[in-house]
Amino acid sequence: MDKNTKIIDLSYLNEISNGSQELINDLVEMFFKQIPEYQTLMNDSFSKKDWLSLGRIAHKAKSAILMVGMKDLGNELKKLEENAKEGKNINEYQEIIAKFVRDSNTAIKELSAIKNKK
Repeated sequence: MDKNTKIIDLSYLNEISNGSQELINDLVEMFFKQIPEYQTLMNDSFSKKDWLSLGRIAHKAKSAILMVGMKDLGNELKKLEENAKEGKNINEYQEIIAKFVRDSNTAIKELSAIKNKK
């Protein structure tokens, strides 16, 4: 983990990109675009009690989150994905969604700070 980051770990991103700064920049831009969409879709699905859609979105979000090394949040999203697809442990969904929004917003700030330094 970079000493300037608290939530993200770019070692996986560096590994899959073979250190290509261009590819890393493209993946970071995709993260910036996708995460706010996932946040909105998760909250909308939760409001509509559309658990199946919530599970699908959690699956997609998990991939993006793991790309920037947020393993704990990735595990939470996996739990949300599995539970939502089965309609189980509904009382846990809102807390996981709130954590996803909070932590992914922090990740966006950290990635922006790194990007702006380069």
